[in-house]
Amino acid sequence: MKLRTMTTAASLSLILSLLAASGIAHAATSGVDTDHDGIPDSAEVLLGTDPMNADTDGDGINDLKEPKPLEAANPIAPKGKAGGPVIESAKVEDNFDPVSKKGVSDHVEIAVKNPGSTPLQGLQLYYTVKDSTTGKTESYYRNYESFKLPQGATTVLHIDDTGDANATANATHFRANPNALLYKSQNVKTLTIQIASKGYAPSTVSIKKDAGGAEKAD
Repeated sequence: MKLRTMTTAASLSLILSLLAASGIAHAATSGVDTDHDGIPDSAEVLLGTDPMNADTDGDGINDLKEPKPLEAANPIAPKGKAGGPVIESAKVEDNFDPVSKKGVSDHVEIAVKNPGSTPLQGLQLYYTVKDSTTGKTESYYRNYESFKLPQGATTVLHIDDTGDANATANATHFRANPNALLYKSQNVKTLTIQIASKGYAPSTVSIKKDAGGAEKAD
């Protein structure tokens, strides 16, 4: 069954029909729709979309209204002036909290540095996740307009389940899609991450996630 080749509305209709045939449609149709995108939370799990974000991939289109709600196009300009934010390092497993000195659940973690002589305002983030076995790809775009990074400073950003979709200027945790390929697939995955501030050249890095899915903190 290739739900991704259909519109999301058609996919949702098919999912509900299948649930009805299984005698469990009530759970999907009468449940909560937290993000008010027209897709019940329980159906979002099957579609792979985020029940707390009406625009899962961040491209500005409601999940129900677009045929590919997990495949945002990259709007970041490929060229720009030097001195913009740089990815110093990135990881997606073996994450560690330096405050509690304990391991935390696997998630996208990006160390971002401002090498310039002026503060940076605003940060664009675009990342793709590709399943090395199936070839399936998801892509996400985020525009954190309130983000600020002083000159010469480095901060670590976390795309995880504690994040806030409406982050403030001082936020370092941003919401991830809990139903994403990154967390659901058991195969090896490749992540390509790109960041930029307006007018500056982007910084890009690729990392791998080992097979076995995302590990939870003990």
